[in-house]
Amino acid sequence: MLWYKAWIDTRWRFLIGLGLLVCVALGNALAYSSADAYLVSALAAGPQGLLADEINRTGQLMNTFRGFIWVQVIRQNLCGLWMIFAVLLGAESLLSRRKGAIFTLALPVSRRHLFSVRAATDLAELFLLALIPLLLIPLTAPAVGHTYKLADALVHGLSIFAGGIVFYGLARLLAAVFDERWKPIVITLAAALLAELCNNFIPAVVPFNPAGVMDGERYFRTGTPAWAGLFIWTGIAMALLYGAVRSTEKRDAR
Repeated sequence: MLWYKAWIDTRWRFLIGLGLLVCVALGNALAYSSADAYLVSALAAGPQGLLADEINRTGQLMNTFRGFIWVQVIRQNLCGLWMIFAVLLGAESLLSRRKGAIFTLALPVSRRHLFSVRAATDLAELFLLALIPLLLIPLTAPAVGHTYKLADALVHGLSIFAGGIVFYGLARLLAAVFDERWKPIVITLAAALLAELCNNFIPAVVPFNPAGVMDGERYFRTGTPAWAGLFIWTGIAMALLYGAVRSTEKRDAR
């Protein structure tokens, strides 16, 4: 019953997220030919200065289908959208005053068990949100005359999930601390923005930055996942979730 209740509570966020992520991934993949032509036209226009440098760097990365998928689909779209849905799932407290939440809290089970079922449901949904859109790209690639390795889709999907669940864990912990739902959302999104800025401007921290782990840059460039970052941020996420369940139990005991 608890698993079904957790699914009912989260299904629309999951289904909307899945539909959006799949549309973004497949839409961008199918637009590869037109995007490649756009880059050629932009270079032919003779841009100067920083704009020219940026176009050249982007063009070099996107001169293959694999590079295009990494830049346009994974780095610029999927990571950010996935993280937003992770925050939305994590920002809802078990102790909220919604009618459904009050009914759930009245069930003869421990708060730890309630929390564990809901967190496990959220994590399963987030895992599917990270994996399914990328697994569809190898099936779509032949439509534009290219191929995409299943191994690349799996590694990037797992990187998004393992590197990004720290934001879910942070939102879940903050939701156990604050009564207002918007505070966990704002604080966690601010933390994600800071991580992205560090990822862009401090290259040395990329393998250990959750944003850098999520986009799988090390794997894209070297063929080796950022194992240290994956384990570190997964461990931190589990610690945050443990803190969240302990905070929930303490608040309920008052």
